[in-house]
Amino acid sequence: MTTNDADRRTALIELGAEALADVILELALLTDEADQTVERIVSDDSANVARLEERIANCVYDEDADIAGPIVFIQRLEFLLHDLSLSVQDSFEGFRLTTLFIENDHYVFNNVNDDGTFSRIFQNDAVELLVHYGSGCTDKEWLCHQLFRLYDEDAIGSRWNVFDGATEYIPEEKVRMLIERMQSAVKSNPGDEAKWSYALESLAIQIKDFDLLEQIRLAGSSTLSTADICEIARLRLDAGDASGALVLLKKVDATRNRQTEYNKLLLAVYKALEMKDEEAAQAWKLFKSVRSEDNFEELLRAIGESKREEVIDGEMAEIFAVHGVTYSDAHFLLNGKRIDDAEKYLWQHVVPLKRGLYANILPLAQAMELNERHLMASFLYRVVLDELLQQGYSKSYHHGVGYLRKLDAMSEKIADWKDLVPHADYVSQLRKAHSLKGSFWSQYGGILG
Repeated sequence: MTTNDADRRTALIELGAEALADVILELALLTDEADQTVERIVSDDSANVARLEERIANCVYDEDADIAGPIVFIQRLEFLLHDLSLSVQDSFEGFRLTTLFIENDHYVFNNVNDDGTFSRIFQNDAVELLVHYGSGCTDKEWLCHQLFRLYDEDAIGSRWNVFDGATEYIPEEKVRMLIERMQSAVKSNPGDEAKWSYALESLAIQIKDFDLLEQIRLAGSSTLSTADICEIARLRLDAGDASGALVLLKKVDATRNRQTEYNKLLLAVYKALEMKDEEAAQAWKLFKSVRSEDNFEELLRAIGESKREEVIDGEMAEIFAVHGVTYSDAHFLLNGKRIDDAEKYLWQHVVPLKRGLYANILPLAQAMELNERHLMASFLYRVVLDELLQQGYSKSYHHGVGYLRKLDAMSEKIADWKDLVPHADYVSQLRKAHSLKGSFWSQYGGILG
């Protein structure tokens, strides 16, 4: 029987230092990671820096030569960053070594078909380490130079986000100097304008310089798109310039625009400017577009919590008059505690519900079950189960087994099946239609046939 960690720790301590050292050295022979962990523990700071510098330099992937394959190489890269974060306490050396790691990206991306894993390591994990070490580094000009150099020397376009989080460790004054250096680089070589535009946008957003962001967007196009306007207006709002954000948003034709982001942003601007009537009207517009729980709460914040029941009552006729099922309307009724109306609404749309998607139907089934509307819950769980079995994904069968057992339990509480096939008959039909799905039936515990 395996002992627990507490007992193991006690036993290891009782071995004594010499015996434990022998065991650790024995373990270090098993894997490279174990060997490097021992090296980290027994080495001083300078030795660890030299060790990691050498390992980073040798961490090059050759698909033809590496018989272990990319999965093992991914593990090596991940461990190397982990080792670096634990081995190096000096912020300057940590930042320098992380930049050396990132500089190896071209060896990797030129030799592998990346499914996103290598991108995550270089563009997320390594950049997060830059932020970590950069925060403790006092020479901010050196940091700016290193970031500029990393981006400038990127030959394959993989370092587009090295400036992410830069304002967390570089003061705005230095960031603006960095921006000026980038702009000078563009002037010296106009052909690189597209290359530097993303970095400039990233820094402009981080320091909330909406004028610079607008300038960059207009450099690439003669006019601003609705998406551009929303992003710049959001930056103005975040920077405290709600009036400027409103002026910008008014340039969009609201009668033709249906973008949710635009409507939400305009609502936030009206709220910031304390334009109560406009805020209420915009909240109504957003709510009418989708009766989601979030939009409903936004509406109540604008018109008052006391209007909750009045709003629900007022929406009923419109909800029931709409042709076809709208899942947000069903959830609106459920969230408003109008369970009878929600059930009535769902029965009204049985045909389209039968063609509904698993992800849309399951929450409704769960809500009906929770509120003991067993007949409707059974109908909805059947839709979910039928789709799951039709898709034939064996890894999902355990979910289907759970749904069928729910149907078993609820069937005992249903006296009148109305137009639904009784449970026993439904299960019989299910067995016939999916008799070849032995894995499902064996998990359920039934007998084929």
